[in-house]
Amino acid sequence: MQKKLLSALLALLLLVLAIASPANKVQAATSTNNAIKVIDTLGIMKTDKGDLSKGTTKVTRAQFAQMLVNMSSYKGKVSAECKVSLFSDVSKKYWAASYIQTAINQGWMSGYLSGKFMPNTSITLKEAVNGVLKLLGYTNSDLSGNVVSGQMALYNTKELNKNITKTKNQQLTVEDCKNLFYNTLTATTKDGKIYGETLGYTINSNGEIDYLTLVNANMEGPIIADSNWKSEIPFALADTVYYKNGSTSSFSDIEEYDVLYYSEYLKTIWAYDTKITGTLQAVSPNRLSPTAITVAGKDYTLGTNDMKIEFSTLGSVDIGNVITVLLGKDETIVGVLNLDEYNTTITGIVLNTGTHLVEDAKGDYASTNYVTYVDAKGNEYQQDYDKNKLYFNEGEIVRVTYQDGVSQVSKYDLGSVSFGTNTFSQDGSKLGSLKLASNVKILDLYDDQYISVYPSRLANVTLGSSTVNYYAVNDVGEITELILNNVTGDLYDYGVLTGITYQQGENVNVSYVIDGKTSTNTVSINANYNLEEGPKGFLFSSNKLSSTISLNEVNVTSISKTTVQDSSTKYKLSENVQAFYYNDGSYISTTVDKISNLTKYKLTAYYDRTISSGGCVRVIVAENIN
Repeated sequence: MQKKLLSALLALLLLVLAIASPANKVQAATSTNNAIKVIDTLGIMKTDKGDLSKGTTKVTRAQFAQMLVNMSSYKGKVSAECKVSLFSDVSKKYWAASYIQTAINQGWMSGYLSGKFMPNTSITLKEAVNGVLKLLGYTNSDLSGNVVSGQMALYNTKELNKNITKTKNQQLTVEDCKNLFYNTLTATTKDGKIYGETLGYTINSNGEIDYLTLVNANMEGPIIADSNWKSEIPFALADTVYYKNGSTSSFSDIEEYDVLYYSEYLKTIWAYDTKITGTLQAVSPNRLSPTAITVAGKDYTLGTNDMKIEFSTLGSVDIGNVITVLLGKDETIVGVLNLDEYNTTITGIVLNTGTHLVEDAKGDYASTNYVTYVDAKGNEYQQDYDKNKLYFNEGEIVRVTYQDGVSQVSKYDLGSVSFGTNTFSQDGSKLGSLKLASNVKILDLYDDQYISVYPSRLANVTLGSSTVNYYAVNDVGEITELILNNVTGDLYDYGVLTGITYQQGENVNVSYVIDGKTSTNTVSINANYNLEEGPKGFLFSSNKLSSTISLNEVNVTSISKTTVQDSSTKYKLSENVQAFYYNDGSYISTTVDKISNLTKYKLTAYYDRTISSGGCVRVIVAENIN
């Protein structure tokens, strides 16, 4: 008796809440775009029959039955064949018969008293709500009184109505179903669990399905772009969206031996072109069960079982062979090319030189000289060479040519290169009259530090003298590789030098704040450091402070999210601008939005160089207005 009373009170409460929150009132809507992307990626709307590409298309009861299967743990497990005819209008050979049978058996849907299912009739909101509530674990016994009214009340209180404006008897469109299914995935089940998590999907801190995690989980691949790769993609390439190394691209940008991943649901292909050529120097931990290798002086993880076999004693690769490894989206090895499969030339800037022992295929060791260099892609290599024939200094250009598994090392003299009279275009796509190739690789380098740069970062930047270390062009005169000499200033970390403690001898301890963290480094007092306290740029090498630079200051008269301005000039804010509140001799880390009130604070902006030279505001300091 008490249980029935509680059920009646619950039903009454749900009905009251339903009146307070009618079905046609949208509450705290989640991101419609995220909902659509998630449902498309999961293939929830994919049915065996019917075009559901338009959001306004009505969804039939037969299609909805398959969608409910797609929304459940039965996805991919329902047989295409049905052995019985459950309804007079659904034969066992009907395309959706097995899905309808599953939906009936699970109580998600029901037929009509006439003995018909009416598979081609459009689904109504109340019918759809019954289905998704059953997925969440609710049964009719959880409600008393009018079942439909109780279900619609629960539909509202659980916020399954987000971005849906239909009333209970209205028919649902594709867009309505996408929102209903997404809301169901992010709703809690009867026993308090998030339904999407029960199916294995990740929920982020905002309570939404994590789309990026979902995309990665639904990626197929890797596929190596050889002569047959097109046949391995299960959809038309003409209507495909392409990305290469994270940027929008096209079919024509895919090159031989690129590593490809695809999503059938998204009709998207992601391509990666990182190829590392060099001598196989080591296999770790051993060749019986390898997990990583050393190529050209760097360690790489083996990303697939095929690669683990290839570098084991069962494979065809031996230590001392010149190989080319192909790196996938997670920078692990997913492919390897032997000897004459991939002939290439790599040009880069010398970072350092040295001597080491190398092991050949027989296990014998010999001493040899090596040069470490970096190319425009930001790939670092270690290459052996004969010091009796060549001598390299840091900053020189080295060129290594691989032909049929044999390497040839030489110095490369670019000659006198000056782009000092030329400026990058407003979108960074051209340097003077030279166009940048769509897959251009740009590196900014200073000392032994380097960073990859997108063309847009160089928009409107004018190159000074000696700012280009190396460049290359393709057959049509487009720049394909560009290694710059400290053009952007982005190699420095920016913050505030807060204190200096002198030690005995020639060393001092320097304290500074960067990214809200206070650190200390020991430097030589005789080195070229600007040790005056205040905003600075800091250059680190192997976690040691190697130099500092002073910054130019301006008084801020206006500020936005991307710029500041003094009385006459507008300055661009760095994406990682450091903000501080200065009071009574102390710098306190803060954020720009907290100090943007110019009626309350006096702001001073510090920039490293002019905008036309690649500079921007790196530090902002706020002080109280007296």
